[in-house]
Amino acid sequence: MAETRGRTIWKWLREKLLSLPQKHFILVLAVIIGFLSGIVAVVLKNLVYFTQFLLTLGFVKDYFNILYVAYPMIGIVLTVFIMKRVLKKEPGHGIPSVLYAISRRKSTLKRHTMFSALLTSFVTVGFGGSAGLEAPTVQTTAAMGSTIAAQLKLNYKARTLLIGCAAAASLAAIFKAPVAAIIFAVEVIMIDLTTASLVPLLLASISALLTSSFFLGEDVLLHYSLRDPYQFEDTHFYILLGILTGIFSVYFNKIYQFINRILKKIKGYYRRAIFGGLLLGIIIFV
Repeated sequence: MAETRGRTIWKWLREKLLSLPQKHFILVLAVIIGFLSGIVAVVLKNLVYFTQFLLTLGFVKDYFNILYVAYPMIGIVLTVFIMKRVLKKEPGHGIPSVLYAISRRKSTLKRHTMFSALLTSFVTVGFGGSAGLEAPTVQTTAAMGSTIAAQLKLNYKARTLLIGCAAAASLAAIFKAPVAAIIFAVEVIMIDLTTASLVPLLLASISALLTSSFFLGEDVLLHYSLRDPYQFEDTHFYILLGILTGIFSVYFNKIYQFINRILKKIKGYYRRAIFGGLLLGIIIFV
């Protein structure tokens, strides 16, 4: 009975949304995507904090810090187990999988991504794995946007726009930086920078930011304070910083690919997870 009622409500809501003009319809969906993205960010952050709390409960650093060697390995092994045995899916990357879906799968992500990325990411990060929360949040919310678009039978352009809204909203919710999130969606997701796309991206980012701030407060992930105002005569320092940052990004990618090649030589997901997890644990411990 509850299932039948749920279908009736969804059918009524779908008819109401589809009766709106296309322009207003997309704006409403952008706000919904933003709200969902904010909720996902809140849930993911709290799951990570709760896992960290459980692992460090009664933790005396001087006596139990050796556990930092084991925790990342345990988290990564658990993640592999969940992917291979529970979800029975191949472990993959977050944002690249979204880009692949846009370019090769007509902006269609598999439904299991809505919860698989959320589940595995909080286990990995909660146990101290060197991973971020932005990629799984983008992956989760992008799958939500793709699923909503599929249910409403939207075309490829609208589906891609909703995925872009999800990506922008996710980063806005995590980093409390809506402008940077919109730039990310335009550059990485490759959304056309037009009024028709800019307004939905803005609405999604703002609604995600407000939702996240309502539950988590004004606390931001990266704290900073601007002590000195910008001076024109210091411009060459900003140019130098940009050049050094570009060089470091190349270095980071090269090292990342190099370590990937080494790990791929180790046969078996679990052996690879144990080796990588122990190596990370040792670095953290040192």
